[in-house]
Amino acid sequence: MRRRWTWRWKGGLSLGRMALTIDFGVADATVDKEIRELAESMVKAKRISKYDGEEEEEEEEEVTEMTRRELINAMRGSWENVVEIYKRDPRSHTIKIGFLRDTALHMAIRSRQEDTAQKLVQLIIHTRTEKDALYVLSTPNKDGNTPLHLAAAHGSVNLCKSIIIGNPYKQILLAARNKSSSSTPLYWAAFNGNKDAFFSLYQMCDTDAQAFDYSHTDNRFTALHVALSKGFWDLAFQIIHREERFAHYIARFGESPLHVLAEKPTAFRSGIYLSFFKNIFYHCIHVEELIPDTFKEKKELIVPSSYPTNYQTCFEFCQRLWKMMKSAVLMISGKSGLISNKRLDIENLGDQGQGMDKPHEKGAQGHQGFPSRYGRFFNSIVLNVSKILVVIFWMLLGPSGIRKLKEAKQQHIWSLQIMNILIQCAKKFTYESNPQNYGRRRYFSIYSSECKYFKGGGASKTPILVAAANGIKEIVEKILEEFPLTILDRDNDGQDILMVAAEHRQSHVYDFLLRNSYVADTAPALLGQDRWKNTALHKTAMLKNPEGWVIPTGMLQMQWEVKWYEYVKESTGSDRMQNDRGRYPEEIFMGEHQELLSKSNEWINTTCNSCSFIAALIATVVFTSSATVPGGLNQGNGKPIFQHHLAFQIFSISSLVALCTSFTSLLIFLTVLTTKYQYKDFSKNLPQSLIFGLTSLFTSMAAMLICFCSGHFLMLENRFKYAVIPVYALTCLAISYFAFQKFPSYVLLLKATFNKVPERIYKEDPL
Repeated sequence: MRRRWTWRWKGGLSLGRMALTIDFGVADATVDKEIRELAESMVKAKRISKYDGEEEEEEEEEVTEMTRRELINAMRGSWENVVEIYKRDPRSHTIKIGFLRDTALHMAIRSRQEDTAQKLVQLIIHTRTEKDALYVLSTPNKDGNTPLHLAAAHGSVNLCKSIIIGNPYKQILLAARNKSSSSTPLYWAAFNGNKDAFFSLYQMCDTDAQAFDYSHTDNRFTALHVALSKGFWDLAFQIIHREERFAHYIARFGESPLHVLAEKPTAFRSGIYLSFFKNIFYHCIHVEELIPDTFKEKKELIVPSSYPTNYQTCFEFCQRLWKMMKSAVLMISGKSGLISNKRLDIENLGDQGQGMDKPHEKGAQGHQGFPSRYGRFFNSIVLNVSKILVVIFWMLLGPSGIRKLKEAKQQHIWSLQIMNILIQCAKKFTYESNPQNYGRRRYFSIYSSECKYFKGGGASKTPILVAAANGIKEIVEKILEEFPLTILDRDNDGQDILMVAAEHRQSHVYDFLLRNSYVADTAPALLGQDRWKNTALHKTAMLKNPEGWVIPTGMLQMQWEVKWYEYVKESTGSDRMQNDRGRYPEEIFMGEHQELLSKSNEWINTTCNSCSFIAALIATVVFTSSATVPGGLNQGNGKPIFQHHLAFQIFSISSLVALCTSFTSLLIFLTVLTTKYQYKDFSKNLPQSLIFGLTSLFTSMAAMLICFCSGHFLMLENRFKYAVIPVYALTCLAISYFAFQKFPSYVLLLKATFNKVPERIYKEDPL
């Protein structure tokens, strides 16, 4: 056995370095004595060099620590001091600071000191060789983010250009991936929604293929995926128009961009709930559609500085009105060619003005329709009337409410544009566009080509099934319009689109499928079964997201569940079919909703006890007051003294109404308390009884208040009569405010009781 040892000794400056390799045999005693002595001396020299190296390292660490402290103090004071340190000591370029192990350049970018960061970049480039500059600019922090990552994340286009332009190793910087998500600077810019930074880096790549490779992570999640997922609609729209390959790229788990879009229910109008007044105002808002390749900053309306900023709407309305007047003058004078045919979005104008832009189109009686300039004139009038309504609703909803509604509609319009583009891109890879790539059996070839495209990446559901589960009617309708055979799609569990819509309580999608001709053979579609022989009614009987309905009260949730089960049962008629476990839908419904039924009964008992106590109290007070005549009786004829006074007549009527309604509500609540209700009673009988009882109770409260005010008015002297009117007004105002706040809930209760199909709302509803 032989051992090979290498000794390295670091001597003085004049000796340099020398190494000695010594072979020791098995018998150490045979080694020459001089060689052993030389080996011992070399070991001693090794120890000395080790101590010298440690001393040098300690000295360097001390210098580094001093520079680090100097940088920290400079950042607390002035960033110009940091620039001076970078000029004086190149070693400061790579010193890392803080828990995230950032360099001073990282810290400058995080602090949004763009001018300072550009100066630091220029110092690094001009004071170092190209390779050394590459090493410094590609230095990552603890998360693996380089300075270019942070510049892209903060949307600093000029800083990105300073780092990349003129750098011979720019591809290394663009290809750098961080540790947290294996993201490149390109992907990081898209992740943070910085459109200008993304396309600036995109153009710096040598080819589009190279830029495409840098725009996705290791799990194949592209910049388009993340832009759609985080709601950066403008960025997503421009990405698709710049490179169509993004629209067809499938992530590691089979997610296409259309899958990601189908997971965003609130990005579409069918995914949010709007009250009556908000719905009116929603259609009055004008939103511009996205246009490809618009990277220039939009010019905003300039409001004089002497006015408050909230006068923006008034200035905009006046500007629109002036443009409308100019357009009208030009149209009347025949100079319609000077008027731009501005496109208005569909939701703003609805179907108004359709057919007006066709001068040769004839009406129902054979007469020629309006000239095209009149159509544009009427559209302009509609637009400006909408502006007037905007001003009116601005006073009702306030600027924050208007801003939220405008952002919501903007999101809806832009997501529809992106949806249409993605579906049109999908058509290029199906049978209709490429029939030569599939077999002779046309029906099967069409179906297989669509399934291959939408489910080719191994996704558990196709986009239409995902959209049906999330209640996005727009995607479902558009996909069925372009790909009718997707009605046959099934997920990995064997569920079709009707079963998915029924399971997730998407009533508007379910109704849409039943009312249209997409379900060609209705009976087999409605009686479809999954892997476990469950029908759509079985899925409806299963408790799925009980908090998803409009009203979160336990009793009303139970009401919605019962109404939805009865509705699906009526449309399918499959209540006597068993699954693979031999269970009927009604049996599953009763078992899954047992806990919800207990909570509903508990809520009913608590509510009825409270309301019956209040009704009894009102009945007692009103009965006592009705037996007392304000002002007394006339001793001569026994009639009330104020019988011809208006206040006395109001007192008499209101006391009678309060007494009758309070007794009625008391009897209703006692009846509800003493009756044992089953599942079916939650559909109509119980809600109707509660509505009648609550209505009677609220009426008795209002009548009691009127009775008291009118009776008290008669008892005051003349000089105090009109002094108490403000007190009555304030009292009525407070009660009216309370009623106004609770009125929407009462309306929802009425809708929940008398509507055949429940409505759906999402927790992430932005409004």
